[in-house]
Amino acid sequence: MPDDKERLAQQIFEAKWIANGFPKSGTHLLVRTLLPIAPLASPTEAGYFKQPWAGTFKDNSWSLRRQPIKQTTFRIGRVGNGKMIKAHIGYDNEIANFIDHLGAMHILIYRDLRDVAVSQAYHILNAEDSDHLEHPHPEAYDRENFDELLLQVITGHSDYPGLIERWEAFAPWLDDPWTYCVKFEDMIAEPHLWTKRIWSQAMHKMGQRFGVNISFDPDGANTVVELMVYSAKQRQLSPTFRKGVSGEWRQEFTERHIQMFNERGGAEWLIKLGYERDHQWMTKT
Repeated sequence: MPDDKERLAQQIFEAKWIANGFPKSGTHLLVRTLLPIAPLASPTEAGYFKQPWAGTFKDNSWSLRRQPIKQTTFRIGRVGNGKMIKAHIGYDNEIANFIDHLGAMHILIYRDLRDVAVSQAYHILNAEDSDHLEHPHPEAYDRENFDELLLQVITGHSDYPGLIERWEAFAPWLDDPWTYCVKFEDMIAEPHLWTKRIWSQAMHKMGQRFGVNISFDPDGANTVVELMVYSAKQRQLSPTFRKGVSGEWRQEFTERHIQMFNERGGAEWLIKLGYERDHQWMTKT
């Protein structure tokens, strides 16, 4: 029979996981990383309508029209022990408290907002040619001219707000004490380091919840990390994966894109997030 410590370790290992991200910031990379320790529940198993997914906004987070909080917390609450849901959950204090009380491990992945803009534009451009790329009205954008399409993503268009305004609905998670935040670029550049940090942070936080210090066999922990890193590298298995590279904005942004991005507060966010030290980047194309 397992003793109390073994039971406790099993409870901690069977944490609930929420893989959250601002759209096109690398949510699927985070999901791939977590799969070996927290598989996605099937829709029928978890009681989801279509898939184990939770969000706060209608139109798959392309708008800022919030759905009733109870709809979001219902979906979050369906995640089982040792399972994961993927999410586009904008910040809300009530939702933050719900996740805390649920005891779920909430991970937010974020990315250089310039690359997010480019990725979102390509998402809209290819939406009608894919079963997995979803936008409620891709035809509302100028998809005959990519420069104009990218500009519309940055500034906002029709019923869909601009990039920075939508990002700022997610940004408060960066200051939430129960949320662990990771950069997409770090996950790509140093996968072992950041995967181990995600794993160890989760174990530490779950140990805190139970009021104990939990330690795992180093060899066993390294095996888990290796499995997670290997899973993350299979990015082609993600249905919305395109390139997964950093700095693509340099090939796509013109001076006009830079100007519009800056006017909407983008430069300040790049500095806050550590992507730029100052505003000098705005002179580069």
